[in-house]
Formats: sequence, C-alpha cells, structure tokens
Amino acid sequence: MLAGLFWIGLFGGTQERFTDLLFLPRSVNQDIVIIAIDDKSINKIGRWPWNRKMHAELLEKLSLQKPIAIGYDVAFPEASNPESDQALNSAFSKHNIILPVEQVDTGLQKPYELFQTKTGLVNVVVDHDGIVRRIPSDSFASKIINKKAEISDNYLRINYSGKPGSFTTYSFIDVLDSKIPLENFANKYVLVGATAVDLHDSQVTPVSAGREMAGVEIHANAMATILENKYLVSESRLFTLLTLFTFTLLAVATASWPIAWLWLIIFIIYSFVSFDLGIIRNLIYTPLAIILVNIISLIIRYLSERSQKEYIRKAFSYYLSDSVLKEILKDPSKLKLGGERKEITVLFTDIAGFTSISEKMDPVDLAKLLNDYLTRMTKIVFANAGVLDKYIGDAVMAFWNAPIANPDHAYLACKTALEMQNQTGEFGMRIGINTGDMVVGNMGSQMRFDYSLLGDNVNLGSRLEGINKEYGTKILISQSTQSLISNKLVTRFIDTVAVKGKEKGVRIYELRETPAPAEFSIARDLYEKGEFAKAAKIFEKIIDDPPAKVFLARCQEFIKIPPPRWDEIYHAKDK
Repeated sequence: MLAGLFWIGLFGGTQERFTDLLFLPRSVNQDIVIIAIDDKSINKIGRWPWNRKMHAELLEKLSLQKPIAIGYDVAFPEASNPESDQALNSAFSKHNIILPVEQVDTGLQKPYELFQTKTGLVNVVVDHDGIVRRIPSDSFASKIINKKAEISDNYLRINYSGKPGSFTTYSFIDVLDSKIPLENFANKYVLVGATAVDLHDSQVTPVSAGREMAGVEIHANAMATILENKYLVSESRLFTLLTLFTFTLLAVATASWPIAWLWLIIFIIYSFVSFDLGIIRNLIYTPLAIILVNIISLIIRYLSERSQKEYIRKAFSYYLSDSVLKEILKDPSKLKLGGERKEITVLFTDIAGFTSISEKMDPVDLAKLLNDYLTRMTKIVFANAGVLDKYIGDAVMAFWNAPIANPDHAYLACKTALEMQNQTGEFGMRIGINTGDMVVGNMGSQMRFDYSLLGDNVNLGSRLEGINKEYGTKILISQSTQSLISNKLVTRFIDTVAVKGKEKGVRIYELRETPAPAEFSIARDLYEKGEFAKAAKIFEKIIDDPPAKVFLARCQEFIKIPPPRWDEIYHAKDK
C-alpha cells in the first residue's frame, strides 16, 4: 500500500519538510565573505538607493586586495548621473566583477548597457510552501566562482551550511570607513548584497528557524555547495522501494519490542549519514512502514495473547470428561435433558478402507489393533483439551469449546488432526473439521443420555471428512475454522463445495504441515475464473499433488463440455 502511495507521489511536500530537518550546522566556507548593505549602513549613508560613487569607492578599496571575484548583488538596470556611472564603470573594469540579472515577467532584467561586465542569474526557486531550496544551475553563484554545478537537471539543491548569519559578514559602511582590515578580503570570494529588512531581499530557507535569510547569503550557501562539492541528490525511486521493502521485512521478522522499533532509529541514523554524503533518502514511507508494522504487531499480540481461563486436567474419563463431571457436581440441575447453543469446533475421523482391512484379519487381532489405534487417537484428543464425544465403529468424533470455554478451540482441533495423522500407524485416515454454532448438552432419554452435539454444523464436519475422498486429501477444514487458525497453521484453499443435499457452497481448505506448491494457487485462481485451459497447463506440472490431479481432470472435462453456468461451486455427489 505504501509503495503504491509513494509511486503516485503522495506526501511529496511532507518529504521536503522532513528533509529540511536533516540540515545540521557545520563550519562555513572561510573563502566566502559578505559585505552587507545593512540598516547600519543605510542609517549612516542615507536613503537607498545610494549614489553609485559609494559602490565605486567600495570596489576601489576591494580591488587593491585582489579578491578572487566579487559578486555584486545590486541591480543597476538604468542610467544614473553620468559622472557616477562612469566612476562605477571604471571600478568594474579593474577587477573580476559579476553583476546580477533577473528573470522578470517582462523578460530578462540586465544591468545598464554601460556596465560591460560578467553577469549571473539571481533568481531562486520558491517551493509551494514558500521555502527556497533550489536555484538554477547556471546561476549568479556559479558565475562568481566560475564553476558550473555538477548536477543532472537544471537546478542546484542548496546544501545550507547553517542558519542565517553563519557566513563571515561585514557592514558596508565599516568597510568603506576602513574599520575592517582590507586584507580580510584578499584571495576571497566577496559578495556584496542587501541584508536590511526594508530592502526586502530575503527568503525563508530550510534553516531559517523563524528568521528569513538574506538573498546574498543564499547565494553564499550555493557557492559553498559547488566549491565543496557538497551536492544533494535524491535517491532513485527504485532504491526507495527497495529500502521500503527491506526495512518492512526486517521489522516484521523482529516484530517484538524493542528490536523492531530499533529499525526506526537505525533508518534515521542511516538517513542523516546519507544526507551528509549528499544523498537524500525518502523520510516518509520507510519510517511509516516500520511504525505500522509495530502498531499492527502490538494489536495482534494484544488480541491473541489471552490467558487461559481455567486449567483442564482431563477431557474425558472413559466416556464422560472430568470437566463435565465438575460442571454436574457444581449444578445437579444440569443432569436434565437439554443443551445450549455455542460456537464449537467438531472433528470427525475415519479409517480409509477399513472394511477391506477387516475382511483380511482375524476378529481378535482386528479388535486388538483397533483398540490400540483408538487409544492413541483418544490420548491425542485429551492432550489437546478436547472432549471425546463417541466412537462410531472405527471413527472418532470429538469437539472443543464446551463445556468449558477455550478461545483456541479451532487451533486445538487442527493441532489434534495433524498429530493424529502422524500417529495413524497401520491405517490411513481422513479427517474433517468444522467450526460453527451447535447445540451442546445432555442428549438422549430420561434413562440414558450423553453429553453431545446437534446441528447442521455437526453434519458439515462429518461431510468434510468424507469429501477428502474426492480430492485425495487427508484433512479438510471449513472456512469458518480456517479463518481462526490461518495465522498459526498452514492451509491452502481447495474448493467451494456444496455438500450433498445442500445448494449453497462452502469454502473448504486443506490443513497441512508444510506449504503446498505455489503453482496450485495460481492454477486454482484461473480455474475459478473459468480459464480452464490455462489452469490445466499448470495443474499438469504438479500432477503428483492429488488435488491438482482432480482439478486437471475437471478442467479437461470442462474444456470438452463447458459448464452451462459457471458459479465456481462443486456439487458433491456422495456424503
């Protein structure tokens, strides 16, 4: 889900704001100094704009120290008085001066034509949230240092060195009055620009912290980014997806506190280190995935970790369990006939081919063999807190969640079935399990009764045992049972079956100890869609799987004679 949201670009603005948090203060580039046209200078020199002789005088002083370059972030778009213009032009001609040009609605605003000097674009990119994070790659900053930004697109993402005021800055009037040693500007990149509030040349940046940054300092940060090769580039979309899935799987694999939360801390550290190396990681989706995994894990543990209400010493002694006896002794009125409706999980077993086996054996030996078999099966039922309802010849009927409630009744019944299959010995066994509302209580007559079950859901459990013959399976469970144990045991969807005598289909699942071939589910989906030819090709590849063999035969039959109305339901022919 998160990968899909990322791919359509959701939370792009939030990603930018989170990225802004990664800027940590660092030492600024000492080769860059700023001369500020600040409030102090305006108060001393007078109202802006000043006579251009003031700018010429400053440049004459600076040129004596031979700075590497001077970026003069002041617009001179038109003529002033000729004497001042000539003085300023003379100053421009003596050194490496770069003047600003600006893209405005009417076009490119260039310096007055008299001033024949280098120029650079001073425009910045203001994002939707009003924050300046980028400038054009061929910018005022790159012209000053005579080096184009090494980036793949047309914009440079500025790697800010610190909050506003981080760069070495001198007041214009202090430099002009020689209060600042001029050797401070030797072999430096000098930027001259407005910082006075009333000149409105400031913007909000990722490091503003409530204080706007002067445009001249934004250019200084851009220059430092290029000079130090501290470029910032976003990681590729595919790498973001890889990171998202990797950290999600790690969180799932260690979904127990505090290890899973540790991945969030690791990712944050990883993001800071990557940012320091110039790579911007996606800060939204991977942390959100880790947080969601942990929240869901906590909810699952909260719902599934329930204390057992009461310890059950035994399920049955002979035909009556200790738990039933305990209930009867507490309330003798329970000896009367009747029952209550409860959610029960019922299990039926049958020995495959028992009639053929019995015909070949001596009755005494057969009885001994059968008694040994039923003893093993009963011990397994008792060990898993089940109630033995009855033996029906060679068959066993058992149930869970009565008379004492057990929230794990479906799981215990399925666990019993798997253990029974491992202890069948000489016999092959078929098992059916169903969960649903059943009437449980003392059933029989006034003279003789038994603690047993009644209801359609009991019959369905019995039918599921028989349906194993149709699919070559050993254990079949209903959807109501599967929904309660799907996160604990291995199952696979087999079919939607209408048992004999019923029109409505029931989804049935095979209970297994190991996962089934993945191809079966793929083919099964095609079968449900009525794409029998495609399904048959896949079933042929896994024909050693008994249900696959059954579905292959059906597909072949449906290919020859398509069903008149395909409703995905198989109608069982036998009980």
